[in-house]
Amino acid sequence: MTGKRPSLSRKFILEQALSILDQEGLEALTLRRLGEGMDFSYTAIYRHIPGKAALLEGITETLWLKALNRLGSGSHDDATWQSILEHVAVNLRDTLLEHPNAIPLLATHPISTRNELMAIARTLDDMVEAGYEINDLSINLIMNLTVFTIGHVLAESAPPAGGTGGNPDGRALAEAAQDSESLGRLLHPLLETDQYNLETQFLQGVRSIIKG
Repeated sequence: MTGKRPSLSRKFILEQALSILDQEGLEALTLRRLGEGMDFSYTAIYRHIPGKAALLEGITETLWLKALNRLGSGSHDDATWQSILEHVAVNLRDTLLEHPNAIPLLATHPISTRNELMAIARTLDDMVEAGYEINDLSINLIMNLTVFTIGHVLAESAPPAGGTGGNPDGRALAEAAQDSESLGRLLHPLLETDQYNLETQFLQGVRSIIKG
Protein backbone atom coordinates (compact mmCIF):
# COMPACT_ATOMS: atom_id res chain seq x y z
CA MET A 1 0.00 0.00 0.00
CA THR A 2 1.46 3.34 -1.00
CA GLY A 3 1.11 6.56 0.94
CA LYS A 4 -1.07 9.39 -0.23
CA ARG A 5 0.66 11.76 -2.61
CA PRO A 6 1.21 15.18 -0.96
CA SER A 7 -0.85 18.02 -2.35
CA LEU A 8 1.03 20.54 -4.45
CA SER A 9 1.92 23.78 -2.69
CA ARG A 10 4.65 26.39 -2.86
CA LYS A 11 6.23 25.06 0.34
CA PHE A 12 6.24 21.46 -0.94
CA ILE A 13 7.66 22.52 -4.32
CA LEU A 14 10.50 24.46 -2.70
CA GLU A 15 11.31 21.58 -0.35
CA GLN A 16 11.56 19.17 -3.28
CA ALA A 17 13.56 21.65 -5.34
CA LEU A 18 16.07 22.08 -2.53
CA SER A 19 16.36 18.30 -2.22
CA ILE A 20 17.19 17.98 -5.93
CA LEU A 21 19.64 20.85 -5.64
CA ASP A 22 21.36 19.17 -2.69
CA GLN A 23 21.62 15.78 -4.36
CA GLU A 24 22.15 16.61 -8.03
CA GLY A 25 23.36 20.20 -8.25
CA LEU A 26 22.03 23.41 -9.69
CA GLU A 27 22.31 22.42 -13.35
CA ALA A 28 20.04 19.41 -12.75
CA LEU A 29 17.29 21.54 -11.24
CA THR A 30 14.77 22.11 -14.02
CA LEU A 31 11.01 22.43 -13.77
CA ARG A 32 10.62 19.19 -15.73
CA ARG A 33 13.00 17.33 -13.37
CA LEU A 34 11.18 18.85 -10.41
CA GLY A 35 7.82 17.70 -11.72
CA GLU A 36 9.14 14.16 -12.22
CA GLY A 37 10.50 14.09 -8.69
CA MET A 38 7.15 15.11 -7.23
CA ASP A 39 5.15 12.84 -9.57
CA PHE A 40 3.31 15.84 -11.00
CA SER A 41 3.23 17.37 -14.44
CA TYR A 42 5.78 20.18 -14.45
CA THR A 43 3.10 22.48 -15.85
CA ALA A 44 1.25 22.19 -12.53
CA ILE A 45 4.16 24.00 -10.86
CA TYR A 46 3.20 27.22 -12.64
CA ARG A 47 0.04 27.48 -10.55
CA HIS A 48 2.25 28.07 -7.49
CA ILE A 49 5.57 29.35 -8.89
CA PRO A 50 5.60 31.35 -12.16
CA GLY A 51 8.95 30.12 -13.48
CA LYS A 52 12.57 29.11 -12.92
CA ALA A 53 13.62 32.55 -11.66
CA ALA A 54 10.89 32.52 -9.02
CA LEU A 55 11.86 28.97 -8.07
CA LEU A 56 15.48 29.97 -7.43
CA GLU A 57 14.34 33.05 -5.53
CA GLY A 58 12.14 30.81 -3.40
CA ILE A 59 15.01 28.46 -2.59
CA THR A 60 17.15 31.45 -1.62
CA GLU A 61 14.36 32.69 0.64
CA THR A 62 14.01 29.23 2.22
CA LEU A 63 17.70 29.14 3.12
CA TRP A 64 17.79 32.70 4.47
CA LEU A 65 14.77 32.00 6.65
CA LYS A 66 16.39 28.80 7.86
CA ALA A 67 19.55 30.66 8.81
CA LEU A 68 17.78 33.56 10.49
CA ASN A 69 15.13 31.46 12.23
CA ARG A 70 17.89 29.46 13.91
CA LEU A 71 18.41 32.51 16.10
CA GLY A 72 15.31 31.58 18.07
CA SER A 73 12.74 33.86 19.57
CA GLY A 74 13.66 35.31 22.93
CA SER A 75 17.19 33.88 22.82
CA HIS A 76 18.92 37.27 23.02
CA ASP A 77 17.76 38.58 26.38
CA ASP A 78 21.33 38.88 27.67
CA ALA A 79 23.08 39.20 24.31
CA THR A 80 25.07 42.08 22.90
CA TRP A 81 24.40 43.31 19.38
CA GLN A 82 27.85 42.01 18.42
CA SER A 83 27.01 38.50 19.61
CA ILE A 84 23.67 38.60 17.75
CA LEU A 85 25.42 39.56 14.51
CA GLU A 86 28.05 36.87 15.07
CA HIS A 87 25.27 34.37 15.63
CA VAL A 88 23.73 35.35 12.29
CA ALA A 89 27.02 34.69 10.48
CA VAL A 90 27.51 31.35 12.24
CA ASN A 91 23.97 30.25 11.39
CA LEU A 92 24.41 31.27 7.77
CA ARG A 93 27.64 29.29 7.58
CA ASP A 94 25.99 26.24 9.15
CA THR A 95 23.06 26.47 6.74
CA LEU A 96 25.31 26.73 3.68
CA LEU A 97 27.52 23.86 4.83
CA GLU A 98 24.34 21.76 4.93
CA HIS A 99 23.43 22.91 1.39
CA PRO A 100 26.74 23.63 -0.41
CA ASN A 101 25.18 23.38 -3.88
CA ALA A 102 23.07 26.41 -2.98
CA ILE A 103 26.05 28.70 -2.31
CA PRO A 104 25.98 30.24 -5.83
CA LEU A 105 22.31 31.13 -5.33
CA LEU A 106 22.89 33.07 -2.13
CA ALA A 107 25.97 34.68 -3.63
CA THR A 108 24.11 36.00 -6.68
CA HIS A 109 20.48 36.45 -5.58
CA PRO A 110 19.98 39.58 -3.47
CA ILE A 111 17.64 39.55 -0.53
CA SER A 112 14.40 40.97 -1.92
CA THR A 113 11.32 39.04 -0.78
CA ARG A 114 9.09 40.33 1.96
CA ASN A 115 9.66 37.19 4.07
CA GLU A 116 13.44 37.65 3.89
CA LEU A 117 13.22 41.34 4.71
CA MET A 118 10.91 40.76 7.67
CA ALA A 119 13.28 38.12 9.06
CA ILE A 120 16.13 40.62 8.82
CA ALA A 121 13.92 43.26 10.45
CA ARG A 122 13.40 40.97 13.45
CA THR A 123 17.14 40.49 13.77
CA LEU A 124 17.74 44.24 13.52
CA ASP A 125 15.13 44.81 16.23
CA ASP A 126 17.03 42.41 18.49
CA MET A 127 20.27 44.28 17.77
CA VAL A 128 18.70 47.67 18.49
CA GLU A 129 17.26 46.33 21.74
CA ALA A 130 20.77 45.16 22.63
CA GLY A 131 22.16 48.67 22.12
CA TYR A 132 22.98 48.94 18.41
CA GLU A 133 22.27 52.23 16.63
CA ILE A 134 21.51 51.79 12.94
CA ASN A 135 23.40 54.31 10.78
CA ASP A 136 24.44 54.93 7.18
CA LEU A 137 27.28 52.39 7.45
CA SER A 138 25.13 49.58 8.84
CA ILE A 139 24.27 48.24 5.39
CA ASN A 140 27.99 47.97 4.61
CA LEU A 141 28.56 46.01 7.80
CA ILE A 142 25.76 43.57 6.98
CA MET A 143 26.81 43.16 3.34
CA ASN A 144 30.51 42.66 4.16
CA LEU A 145 29.67 40.09 6.79
CA THR A 146 27.39 38.24 4.38
CA VAL A 147 29.92 38.26 1.52
CA PHE A 148 32.70 37.09 3.84
CA THR A 149 30.56 34.25 5.17
CA ILE A 150 29.47 33.04 1.73
CA GLY A 151 33.03 33.26 0.38
CA HIS A 152 34.44 31.42 3.37
CA VAL A 153 31.93 28.58 3.03
CA LEU A 154 32.65 28.37 -0.70
CA ALA A 155 36.35 27.93 0.06
CA GLU A 156 35.51 25.29 2.67
CA SER A 157 33.11 23.22 0.62
CA ALA A 158 33.75 23.66 -3.10
CA PRO A 159 35.92 21.11 -4.92
CA PRO A 160 39.09 22.50 -6.52
CA ALA A 161 38.52 24.23 -9.84
CA GLY A 162 39.61 21.91 -12.63
CA GLY A 163 39.20 18.84 -10.42
CA THR A 164 42.77 18.59 -9.16
CA GLY A 165 44.93 20.20 -6.52
CA GLY A 166 43.37 22.41 -3.90
CA ASN A 167 45.44 21.18 -0.97
CA PRO A 168 48.64 22.87 0.17
CA ASP A 169 51.90 20.98 -0.36
CA GLY A 170 53.03 20.27 3.20
CA ARG A 171 56.63 19.68 2.17
CA ALA A 172 56.77 22.96 0.23
CA LEU A 173 55.31 24.83 3.19
CA ALA A 174 57.84 23.30 5.57
CA GLU A 175 60.77 24.16 3.30
CA ALA A 176 59.52 27.72 2.85
CA ALA A 177 59.09 28.08 6.61
CA GLN A 178 62.74 27.11 7.12
CA ASP A 179 63.91 29.71 4.59
CA SER A 180 62.15 32.65 6.24
CA GLU A 181 61.65 33.23 9.96
CA SER A 182 58.67 35.54 9.43
CA LEU A 183 57.08 33.13 6.95
CA GLY A 184 57.73 30.28 9.35
CA ARG A 185 55.86 32.08 12.10
CA LEU A 186 52.98 32.79 9.72
CA LEU A 187 52.74 29.19 8.50
CA HIS A 188 53.22 27.57 11.90
CA PRO A 189 49.49 26.91 12.48
CA LEU A 190 49.24 25.24 9.06
CA LEU A 191 52.20 23.01 9.77
CA GLU A 192 50.85 22.10 13.19
CA THR A 193 47.52 20.67 12.05
CA ASP A 194 46.06 20.54 15.55
CA GLN A 195 46.39 24.32 15.75
CA TYR A 196 44.64 25.18 12.48
CA ASN A 197 40.87 25.14 12.44
CA LEU A 198 38.53 26.53 9.78
CA GLU A 199 35.84 27.39 12.29
CA THR A 200 38.33 29.37 14.38
CA GLN A 201 39.54 31.14 11.24
CA PHE A 202 35.96 31.98 10.32
CA LEU A 203 35.10 33.36 13.76
CA GLN A 204 38.24 35.51 13.78
CA GLY A 205 37.21 37.03 10.45
CA VAL A 206 33.62 37.61 11.57
CA ARG A 207 34.69 39.27 14.81
CA SER A 208 37.18 41.47 12.98
CA ILE A 209 34.48 42.70 10.60
CA ILE A 210 32.04 43.35 13.44
CA LYS A 211 34.67 45.12 15.52
CA GLY A 212 35.68 47.24 12.55
